[in-house]
Amino acid sequence: MHTTTHNAAPKAVQAKPCQKCRDNFPLPEAEAVFDQHVVHGYLVRRGATTACPAADKPCMTKAPQHPQQAPKPTPPNLPNLVLQAQDCTESLRTVLRACHAVASLAAGATHLHSTASMDGLGELLHLHSDAMEQRLDSIGTLIDTLRTAIGARPTGDRARHLAMDASDQHTHMRQAQLAFAAVADMVPCAADSLTGENLGAALRLLADAMAERTAAMDDMLDALHAVLTTAPAQQGQPA
Repeated sequence: MHTTTHNAAPKAVQAKPCQKCRDNFPLPEAEAVFDQHVVHGYLVRRGATTACPAADKPCMTKAPQHPQQAPKPTPPNLPNLVLQAQDCTESLRTVLRACHAVASLAAGATHLHSTASMDGLGELLHLHSDAMEQRLDSIGTLIDTLRTAIGARPTGDRARHLAMDASDQHTHMRQAQLAFAAVADMVPCAADSLTGENLGAALRLLADAMAERTAAMDDMLDALHAVLTTAPAQQGQPA
């Protein structure tokens, strides 16, 4: 073994490290440890690799670790976003129907034998106002997403105009909801001066105003969905 090591050193410069490379020179198998040919070849190749410049040893150099790129975000499915917004408007209609029922309850709140109090009505109206606000928040988020996705389209694009109109309509719906919330705040404080009939009429007026804006929003969403589901070649048509 000693003789083999001694003889291997002079031949290290002439040996080619990449020839017969055995996975970067693993240790010999146990049964070959005393095989002078195996050990000699191992030492010759290892010596040649050591004498070789680092740039010429690609098999001994770790490949650079490139930072893993984050996957590209999937573009939103615009027609589905419109359908989700319409689900919210339908849910809002359910709340408005309940508001009409509350208005009927409020109309008899000041009658002698009524079991409804103005404080209780105020709490009930706040619950309905919060329900409207939650649905309007969802609609607003969906419309903002649509406007962001469509914003890169040409100025005259019909879908872009419809998304902007829907955003404006959402602002009007939000104002109607704030008016409803203001009435809910006022009811307990005005119990002495506010009659049930007047309160019921005010609630019906506000619910009807919100219903009109909701219907207009639905018409815009219907038109937007129709435009978004047309052929891509028609996306740039003017409004």
